[in-house]
Amino acid sequence: MAFFSKGKEIESTPEATIKQEPKKASSSKSSAATEISKNITIEGNITGTDSIRIEGTLIGNVEVNNVTIGKNGSVKGSIRAQKVSNAGRVEGDITCNDLNISQTGFVSNKIHSNIIILSGEILGEILAETSINVTPTGKIQTNSLSSKRVTVNGTIEGKVIASELLEVGSNGLVNGEISVKNIKTDEGGRVIGSMAMYTEPRNTVEQKKPEVIEATIEES
Repeated sequence: MAFFSKGKEIESTPEATIKQEPKKASSSKSSAATEISKNITIEGNITGTDSIRIEGTLIGNVEVNNVTIGKNGSVKGSIRAQKVSNAGRVEGDITCNDLNISQTGFVSNKIHSNIIILSGEILGEILAETSINVTPTGKIQTNSLSSKRVTVNGTIEGKVIASELLEVGSNGLVNGEISVKNIKTDEGGRVIGSMAMYTEPRNTVEQKKPEVIEATIEES
């Protein structure tokens, strides 16, 4: 199987790790340093400090700076990056700072990101440190979704925790177990299920002081 990067051909074998070469400076419009073309399947892990565009299939883990998955692209493995844009299919965990899932995009398993914009579909556990915005075409099925700000114009089914604000737009639907500090619902927006006031988690485990043991040492 051939793997193409910056015009060079690198032989790829199953379970192999493919490392990117540093990207050379260029005055032309920048593009992904590595690309897996449509109808190409790579088995192995990819690590580097640049970018990758996936239009084919990757069976393995990815750890780079930026990841772009086209609508024909597929990743079966975990992704760690600064920014991830997904229009294809990911079956694995995603850890990143900025995640954008377009209308054709799908992600399963766990997601941990700072900011998420969802126009596609997520099936799994979600932690968005700052915010998650579900657009009208976005769909989520989750056993746990947690963020400071949750904006819903699509559909969420499952457990939702919004530590600052849950905002449900006119096209939005939230169905499940809901814990919120503040909630705003536009006309037409629907919230179904149980609702509780969000409270900051407390550390219930008290740190015990070390015990002082008095002992008498007898000299023989």
